[in-house]
Amino acid sequence: MNKSNTVLILISIAFVVVLTACGDTAGVPPPTPTTAESARPTRTPRPAAANTQPTTAPTAASEGTIIRPPPTNNQTGLTTLGNVQVEMSLEGTIKTEGQTDESIRIVMQEIRLQNGNSRLVIESTTPDQGISRISYFLIDGETFQYTERGDERTCISVSGSDFFTGSMLTPESLIGDLKEATLAERGVQVNGFTTDRYTFSLNEQSLGYQGQASGEIWVASSPNIVVRHIGTLNGSFGGIAVEEGGEILPQSTGNLSWKYNVTQIAQTPTITLPETCTQQQAAGADIPLPPNISNQLRTNDVISFEASDTAANIAQFYQTEMVAKGWQAGTVTQYGDTYQLTFTKDGRTATITISTTDNRTQVIIFLGL
Repeated sequence: MNKSNTVLILISIAFVVVLTACGDTAGVPPPTPTTAESARPTRTPRPAAANTQPTTAPTAASEGTIIRPPPTNNQTGLTTLGNVQVEMSLEGTIKTEGQTDESIRIVMQEIRLQNGNSRLVIESTTPDQGISRISYFLIDGETFQYTERGDERTCISVSGSDFFTGSMLTPESLIGDLKEATLAERGVQVNGFTTDRYTFSLNEQSLGYQGQASGEIWVASSPNIVVRHIGTLNGSFGGIAVEEGGEILPQSTGNLSWKYNVTQIAQTPTITLPETCTQQQAAGADIPLPPNISNQLRTNDVISFEASDTAANIAQFYQTEMVAKGWQAGTVTQYGDTYQLTFTKDGRTATITISTTDNRTQVIIFLGL
């Protein structure tokens, strides 16, 4: 088994156990993407908080009184804050039998703007892979996935996909209903919010895992969201197979710490696409798209989608609309319900393949020089 994959699996197992103790684990994704790429742009500085700081001092909870936090919903609550930044970091070390110690660091930063645009950056650092980075952009309703590795830049535009809702940066997915947390202090100022501070300490044991977790959670009431969440996890795991009949995970021990913070942004920043993405948009700007399409995907030289119309009608659409966009028509080849059309323009070529599978018309457009 690949060493990095083993580390990700072991961390996921440990997190799931802690999440189960803290609340509902539905929708919890693994703590790092396996497709993240590398290159470090300038980090966005932490914005100034827009909330006014009250002057009242925090008050401690009554001794012996156990008060649980109210249900929170950051996915909904964050939308009421206007422009907001959410950050989360994970750091730890995994010690596995027969292997060198593995350190891991994951940083996630999401900016959500009142106009609906968003940016999510996920960066991970491991000794064998270095820095990996993947960025998601939601701009004017279109979603982009941007990856960087060395000098290579790749941008994919995907319709009908939401990389933001229910992500790791949603505390109700991360820590559930906080049923094991206990009130420690009221009226604490954190990140510009007035919050109540809760603490938790867990000792958990399940199939293939045993460990301890502790931390603190700051919950605001207006809106009712988790503003800050920090914690540590120490445990041992392994000796089980992730899949039935699969490879047995090696025995490992590890420690993990995490920090989560929500901050309002005082002024509206501008979210802009990387140059690779804007070049991709420009390259396909003169390629017409028929109405009622779905599952659209764009890369540097390919556009693909599904259409509700027949292959014959889509072929006729491109024979008409490509010429209207200044393209010169070339060959047309037909084999039953499969069409291939070629066009040229200013030294560029466009090859359009139209086929029918399971009563759905599929279109693939290859752009070249």
